[in-house]
Amino acid sequence: MNVEKLLAALRTVRSSGHAIAAWSVYAAETRRASVGTKDRATGDPHAPLTLADSLTARYKLIWDDGLVSRGSMERRAIERDPEPLLAAARAAAFSDPDAIDIPGPAAFPDVATHDPAAAATARGGVDAFAPRLAAIRERVARHGVRTWSGSMHAAEGTARIVTSSGLDVSGAGTSAGWSATLDGELGAGHFARALEPLSNLEARLDHLVALVLALRASATTQPGGLVPVLLHPDVVEEYVLGVLLHNLDGAQVAHGTGAFRKEQFGDAAPVLREDVTLRTDPLVPLAAGAYRFSQEGLPAAPCTYVDSGRLNSPILDLKYARRLGWPVTAIPAAMDTLFFEGPPVSSYEAAVAGSPGGALVLSVLGVHTQDFSSGDFSLSAPQTLAIGNHGFTGRLRATISGNVFERLRSKELALVRFPGEHTPGLLMRCRLDAA
Repeated sequence: MNVEKLLAALRTVRSSGHAIAAWSVYAAETRRASVGTKDRATGDPHAPLTLADSLTARYKLIWDDGLVSRGSMERRAIERDPEPLLAAARAAAFSDPDAIDIPGPAAFPDVATHDPAAAATARGGVDAFAPRLAAIRERVARHGVRTWSGSMHAAEGTARIVTSSGLDVSGAGTSAGWSATLDGELGAGHFARALEPLSNLEARLDHLVALVLALRASATTQPGGLVPVLLHPDVVEEYVLGVLLHNLDGAQVAHGTGAFRKEQFGDAAPVLREDVTLRTDPLVPLAAGAYRFSQEGLPAAPCTYVDSGRLNSPILDLKYARRLGWPVTAIPAAMDTLFFEGPPVSSYEAAVAGSPGGALVLSVLGVHTQDFSSGDFSLSAPQTLAIGNHGFTGRLRATISGNVFERLRSKELALVRFPGEHTPGLLMRCRLDAA
């Protein structure tokens, strides 16, 4: 990674009579191999096999009059002539007294973020894609799936952060993942820093196929009203955890625009069930969300945001930690390092068997239209399976509604361990209206 011209320019550039007094630069160089599938055709012009590399630098500049500039630049400018872009950044400088902290040297933890097999694939040894594509195609053919689309990738990268305060740290990492959507209906996938074992991928595919086939028949029963609703982990991540993370964000807390107020953090009164915990751990080896240092140059460390239903800490970067006067925290980089824990845990099979008259919600629409601060929701759920006395009875097109904070305080709430999923599903009672 060649960023020396950029670092030299930071020390000498002037714009409109002003120099840069302090700065930080996060640079990432990545090599990536990927192949797509579109309507069962793999590697065609619509979903080609691609080998690509990139170099990007994100910078924060503190000018000598206290104004702040943020921006990014690509390889051409970084390696050839970064000074004009840095000088031009002055035109967009703004006043932000809480954003002037620049981290210095620190001790950084060890965590595995690099997988040799993923690295070899990223460099062009894409043979690892073949058995994974074959596993999908075999199931598509065997079960009469009409079509499928998806992608596979592996990447290797190096990240480096350098600051005017003397920090200079770097590290290497990999990523690998796949996704597949069957019949345009439902998808699955896996993303981490290492290739998923083929046996795990096959088990994930088998579960996906079973759900896709179950969606083909219309429900023979029509549950409705206040019923047991089992949310798939995808829905939990997209909506339930999305609501919690939104309201735990330091900006929401600092501005008083979220559901949680500053004075509630550290208070003895619970805001959720007293056994609910939400935490992050970026030190999980080879997880997609694992890292040694953040893009701000801060050491990775576990953090508990909600502890036994009580608010422990918001999610704080340098700016909002300074504004609120609290320590900086880890920021979740991926769902596989975020842990939602506490309430009783059921197996997927037990949860379905114990919820006759209810439904399994596999996906929802309209998340972006919901009021995350109040927690009120009314979500279209077009891919829902009705649950009868002996399992699924077919597909519903439904709407679910209620208040997510009330559900997270309910004694009826249970976590459900779905096969192969890190995030649990949630079994709760809420209103379901079938179309």
